[in-house]
Amino acid sequence: MKKIDKQAFRFNFKPVDKEHRSLVHSWLKEPHVAKWFYGQGLENTLNHLDEFLNGSSVSQYWLGYDQTHPFAFLITSSIEKPNDELAKWCSQGGEAITLDLLIGDTDYLGKGLSHIVIQEFLMSQFSHVDEVLIDPEATNSHAIHIYKKVGFAVLGEFIPSHSPNLHYMMHLDMKKTYENK
Repeated sequence: MKKIDKQAFRFNFKPVDKEHRSLVHSWLKEPHVAKWFYGQGLENTLNHLDEFLNGSSVSQYWLGYDQTHPFAFLITSSIEKPNDELAKWCSQGGEAITLDLLIGDTDYLGKGLSHIVIQEFLMSQFSHVDEVLIDPEATNSHAIHIYKKVGFAVLGEFIPSHSPNLHYMMHLDMKKTYENK
């Protein structure tokens, strides 16, 4: 993969800090977000965010910034091959992560930015990773369209432990997708 020029990116990304906890909480209550973050999944997100802020989480929590203005929330975690239950969705070798995200600031919705946010986030923070998994609800056609635009492909369907609804497992081969960027 070519060397990444982070200066060329429109957006930048930093780990969530305690100062922004209430901002993330407010975004999770927004109607466009609450439709997809609810029930046990929402509780897990809130609890794991607090664990992260206290230094004890296995996941990483990020804010996406437009200059100095936070507008997006992203979650990543490493997939520990071969023992992680998610490893069955991965190829044999290399490093893999999971991704989840939302645009929190409603002023940034409907502007065609989501795929750019994902691409810049992955290229700036995880260019060393071989593959990425993301698991939208099967009815979230807007997110699925965006993920496909980034290069994710649907691998299959499943029902996660935190939700009664069908989800798609989607996979992005980072090396194949970004080797010419």
